Amino acid sequence: TPATVWVASSLIALVNRLIYTLTIACIPDLLQRVLHVPRSSNGIITAAFGVGGLIAGSSIGYISDRTQNRLVPQLVAAMLYVVAGAVFFFTKHFYQIVLFRLILGAASSIADTMLFTTVADVYPANLLGFKMAVLFVFDNIGNMLGPLLGGMAYEKMGVGGIAIIAMGLGVAELFFILLFVRNSLDIRLTLTRDREAAESAGEPSLEPSMSELVIESTVASRRPSAKNPSAGSSCVSISSASSTPTDSGSDASGGVSTPKSTSETSAHGGIELLRLMLQLPVVGPTVSIFVATGMQSVIETVFPLRLSDKFGYSPGAIGVAFLLVGGVLIMAMPAVGYVNDTVISRHGERMRYYTIAIGVLLMLTSLTITAVAGSYAVLIFGYSLFAVTSMLVIVPAQSAFGDFINASGSQAMAQCYSLAWIAEGMANISLPPIASELYSAIGFLRMLLSMSAVLCAICAVAVLAFPLHYHWKSRQQS
Repeated sequence: TPATVWVASSLIALVNRLIYTLTIACIPDLLQRVLHVPRSSNGIITAAFGVGGLIAGSSIGYISDRTQNRLVPQLVAAMLYVVAGAVFFFTKHFYQIVLFRLILGAASSIADTMLFTTVADVYPANLLGFKMAVLFVFDNIGNMLGPLLGGMAYEKMGVGGIAIIAMGLGVAELFFILLFVRNSLDIRLTLTRDREAAESAGEPSLEPSMSELVIESTVASRRPSAKNPSAGSSCVSISSASSTPTDSGSDASGGVSTPKSTSETSAHGGIELLRLMLQLPVVGPTVSIFVATGMQSVIETVFPLRLSDKFGYSPGAIGVAFLLVGGVLIMAMPAVGYVNDTVISRHGERMRYYTIAIGVLLMLTSLTITAVAGSYAVLIFGYSLFAVTSMLVIVPAQSAFGDFINASGSQAMAQCYSLAWIAEGMANISLPPIASELYSAIGFLRMLLSMSAVLCAICAVAVLAFPLHYHWKSRQQS
């Protein structure tokens, strides 16, 4: 059922993030004290993760949509985690850490793309916000426990201890997928066939088809009401505002047709990603994920350095700091998802873009607090606030991808969600090295203030371009 897809994806998200964050707390000590490399190299390590993610993310969406298979990519990701752990186990040189991060980035890119894609495959737009938020809850449980577990393992067992944990988790995820996970497209197809069979037999079906769920939810969200007569901003308008009728699957009268079949759209799968990148409703969420995840990577890179330089904290103590921030985020995430779904249910899917813009403003405020923090308590408060406000950007941005694909009837769900990882990969490649260099040159305060101001301004412009363009077109037509 859709619920089992959601639960399985949430558990896998926990393991994925746990493996990724095992080395966050120990990387500065390993690079500077053990391998004696300059601090500017810390950004290269983070960038290597982005390179691996970019390579895998740019291809896995096309492969999954082309083969109509979500299961095999998840198995590949689990096996890559085992390989990454084996590489880290034998690490004695800088290039081996870079190789470890490359493989880890590829595995995380494949796994995360499939997690969000499978949930979007089986849920309609007005339920995606909370579902995505719960995925991030489990993701952040891993983000909270990983640095603590990794820091303790590193202090007691060194690099080998972290590697063994990573390989063990990779093997556990592999067996979990083999035993409990099913291709989400098969579930979507089964629901549709059950509905059609019940209708042909003249019997009421217990569950509607997924295409009907999508259509009913989007039409309901744009239906005017006495309280909200202007609620006309549905997925339908999102799709039609920037796609041709052929792309969006709308009929000549402006209505909504059911999603195209695989055979009708797979022939165009090779250009689907490029076409998606040019769609205005997709550009804003993609830039938002670039900025929000990029600033997360920047903080992950410089935050341990800040704690070490200013407060003299050990890797284990740095792990505790991440634990505190992760705890705050886990408690806040369900509320973030609930608020997103409530806003969409009342005002339609175009409101996601305004909620992203508000999140960007709050994120800039939190980064400013983090930058000027003069004590450990204020630093942790600022970082915790940033963790929550960045989710106010990422959750609606991830949901916006599902909105657009479900409305257009395209078979490019995985490719659209791979854009999120391409954006994250590019952010991980470009921003942490810049942050490391600026940290060494001008210090933590000016580095964080300058980067956050520029990136948040770009993000706000990109994300508001679509609703403003839609408003302008509506006025021109009227």
